[in-house]
Amino acid sequence: MAKGLKLNREQYKGVKRMDHKQMEDFICNMYNEGYADGKAAAEPRIKPSDIATVLVEIRGVGTKKAAEIMAAINKLYDKGAE
Repeated sequence: MAKGLKLNREQYKGVKRMDHKQMEDFICNMYNEGYADGKAAAEPRIKPSDIATVLVEIRGVGTKKAAEIMAAINKLYDKGAE
């Protein structure tokens, strides 16, 4: 739950009066909001271009090997975006 999210007395009474369908909708909405917040917070902070920059600086890794590694990394990033 978010730090700023509080359940006041009116909301509590509203939840107590909900029927099955209303409660199901309420819970699904809360889940979706939490999922969206979590997904936004977990966005990848390392980009493939950052990895490519570091790979080039490693001694012993040539352009051909770096290209192969980047192809594999790009597959993983594309798979995660789906």
